[in-house]
Amino acid sequence: MSDTLTKVTPKYVGWKVTREEYLSLPDDGFTYDMIEGVLHLSPSAYFDHGNLQTYFATELSIYLRTHPLGRLTTETDIFLPDDGDVLRPDLSFILNENLSIIKGHIHGVPDLICEVLSESTKSRDLGVKADRYLRCGVREYWILDPKEKTSQVWYNVNSKSWQKQKHEKLVSKILPDFVLEKIV
Repeated sequence: MSDTLTKVTPKYVGWKVTREEYLSLPDDGFTYDMIEGVLHLSPSAYFDHGNLQTYFATELSIYLRTHPLGRLTTETDIFLPDDGDVLRPDLSFILNENLSIIKGHIHGVPDLICEVLSESTKSRDLGVKADRYLRCGVREYWILDPKEKTSQVWYNVNSKSWQKQKHEKLVSKILPDFVLEKIV
């Protein structure tokens, strides 16, 4: 066994590509968001990020056992209908009536998206990605911040603005009786 580690670096950071080129890139072991055609590294999560992502996914999964209203996935590429970028949120939820958008990846608009903030991606998650989700019609955008220990949900208002809620108890408008208590 070798005593040295081989340094592996992402190959595609900063590359400008089309959707088709993105899909044909050989896997380099890293994940990316494609924003305005440019590939941005989505670095691996720290423990608190992964823990909070697991917490939300677990809460939603428990809810879905008694309310089978749709399907939940983590870190799956989304090809929004505006023929633009490829985004990879932490969690995506699709109502049963919209499951036809699942074609290996998600080709359309999830009903609910959750992003767990990290220092390296926070500005994208709250900026350009939030704007894209809004314009394309994502109905609820859940934002969890492990550093600040806060959670919020943004409700889409006619694809023009977000109605933002930040409370200790958050309620979904598309999932009856789904409530997220204060995160710890």
